[in-house]
Amino acid sequence: MVGEEITALEALGIAIRDLVDAQEVYKDLAAMTENELHRDRFQNLYYEEKKHEQLLRKMYSEMFPEVELVLPPSRLPTMLIDSKERKSLDIKDILKSAINEHKISREFYLDCAETVIDLSGKRMFRFLADMKFSHMAMLEAELEMIEKYPRYFEGQKPWEVESRLRTEKIKRRDK
Repeated sequence: MVGEEITALEALGIAIRDLVDAQEVYKDLAAMTENELHRDRFQNLYYEEKKHEQLLRKMYSEMFPEVELVLPPSRLPTMLIDSKERKSLDIKDILKSAINEHKISREFYLDCAETVIDLSGKRMFRFLADMKFSHMAMLEAELEMIEKYPRYFEGQKPWEVESRLRTEKIKRRDK
């Protein structure tokens, strides 16, 4: 994924952009759920990405003190770039897109780790790849739960039969 022509400066810029984008997605996911537990999970992921961004910005300023940081354009799919449009999407679609973006980012970080000569840079990119994998696994678990239990994000008991189904069952029984 990373070509020979990519520099450490460009790789850090792409990585920082990725973290900024992920923060926005997590913030919106937290706002979409009525369930306090899920909101906390997404807010924690937001804060983790924020810390990673700060780490990379610090590394950037240490490695390139004379070069102003200019972030590249977002690599998110068009539907996730615009916050208003993102809020109108189904939570499953957002989770699927976020999982896919984490996969792409993880591959990017692993490729960066292979091409960067500096040992601390290699470890940093491997750390970021591992964090992306961890976040991806968490998002996949959330997606699986919402697919199995559609009311999972609504702050209600997701295992209970929906009231309309319960009402239909009672009506059939009473006939």
